[in-house]
Amino acid sequence: MQIDKLNKYINNFIGNDNFSVSKIKGDASNRKYYRVRSKKRNLILMDSSLEKRNYNNFLKFTEIFKKNKICIPKILNKNLNKKFLVMEDLGNNLIYDKANKIKADEIYKKAIFNIIKIQEIKNRNIKKYTKEKYFKESFLFLEWVLKKFLLLKVSKKDSKKLSDALNFIVDNIEYKNFKLVHRDYHSKNLFYKNKKIVIIDYQDALYGSPLYDLVSIINDCYRDIGKSSKNQFLKLFLSFYNEYNLKKFSEDELLHNYHLITAQRHLKASGIFCRLSVRNNRHNYLQHLSRTLNYIVNASSNYGNLEIINMYAKEVLEIINESDYSSRRQR
Repeated sequence: MQIDKLNKYINNFIGNDNFSVSKIKGDASNRKYYRVRSKKRNLILMDSSLEKRNYNNFLKFTEIFKKNKICIPKILNKNLNKKFLVMEDLGNNLIYDKANKIKADEIYKKAIFNIIKIQEIKNRNIKKYTKEKYFKESFLFLEWVLKKFLLLKVSKKDSKKLSDALNFIVDNIEYKNFKLVHRDYHSKNLFYKNKKIVIIDYQDALYGSPLYDLVSIINDCYRDIGKSSKNQFLKLFLSFYNEYNLKKFSEDELLHNYHLITAQRHLKASGIFCRLSVRNNRHNYLQHLSRTLNYIVNASSNYGNLEIINMYAKEVLEIINESDYSSRRQR
């Protein structure tokens, strides 16, 4: 059994120190995380045995981020064959739990500046977002939310309109000024410890839109941020970005890209949540579906070309809210 292999691996690493292993809930991938407690210390064990490519990417980006002085957990031990990895335990310091009314502005200001630091990284061995990838991700909404989760019958005419709308998003995303993006930069992947932002789950980083990580954190699938705070954080990002880059963003350009990336990212996220429910029988992410769909509605309302997306996102919201559909799926 896998748990026996994990225990043996930890025992070899820790030695004679008695320990206990408990699974940590929450990751949407095939990776599994465990908290290892002993008298001397607490550790985190990552099991990527089902994700060979991501494990290798994790090691790759660990070196890249460490070299560029981006705060990440310390890697204490790794087993390349079994795809196990032991890292420091960052404790109960997730932004999701820690950002209260007193500290939220301070924490988010540092998290936004950390995006700028990540964007300064240059490396030829990191891939770029392509139009095809943006489209494929966005298409998850049609495939998994509409067709496979809600079993809606989408006509050929509407399917064509939806594809055209997705192409509008994809074609209008900023491609000339790609920056390194974490791609999952939200409150459950960021820690705030010793007054520093520490990132985890960074193995899927790519060069993409400069607005991608900003959208991830202020339009967070897991946590609400008020409108006034969002406006403040947008202005803060614009100020930081224009200070550190030769090519400046105007406020209109910033908002245009912000709305498009918001729509694209949350079309993807809603599709992933529904795919986890339908295909993997993992329904816990459905509790975040309404918030995610509302982001799509708000972003798409700014564009006539996205009217069909706006209409279907509203329809899905109506179905899951009025019938408590997502809650029933979780039981």
